[in-house]
Amino acid sequence: MKNIDEKQIQEWKEKYGGVYALPVEDKTAYLREPDMKDFKRAFTAMQTNGDLAFGEAMLTSLFIGGDEEIKSNDTYFLPARKEMASFFNFDDAEITKDGNKSIITIGEAVCKVRIITRDDLKLAEKKNPGNKPFVTQEKLFEAVCIEKDEAYNDRNNAAIRFPLYQAIEKLQNQKIAFIKKL
Repeated sequence: MKNIDEKQIQEWKEKYGGVYALPVEDKTAYLREPDMKDFKRAFTAMQTNGDLAFGEAMLTSLFIGGDEEIKSNDTYFLPARKEMASFFNFDDAEITKDGNKSIITIGEAVCKVRIITRDDLKLAEKKNPGNKPFVTQEKLFEAVCIEKDEAYNDRNNAAIRFPLYQAIEKLQNQKIAFIKKL
């Protein structure tokens, strides 16, 4: 591996935005920040080939430099893939009620959605016949969104999309249900 210096890291930041070091003992992988396309690719791999495939897809698509052995040698790869979960640490969405509408705030970005109905869910699921990751949530958001800040137009921004999809899920499940054996 060539030595990675501050100049290289700065070049990567200009090219990719966020850059991360992933040290595993004596080796280090450098990763770019994931976007929704990366998450979709990884979740599709996981649906097809299991949890291990998720880590492989994420590490492969995000790897921009460092020790290739982290991708190929199991003693390095297995602990590295566990760290990939840290990419899911996004701000939580705040949900407030406004009459029969809800306001979802993520950081400074705000959108307003109407009540989600069973028909909305059916239509969103119908628009995702291949059951691709995140497509149903995206279609559902499109159906119920009344107004939104510009930040919500970037479908590839994971820092907005993950909290948004979690908020949409919460709005669908406002009552608690559980099956009780009698």
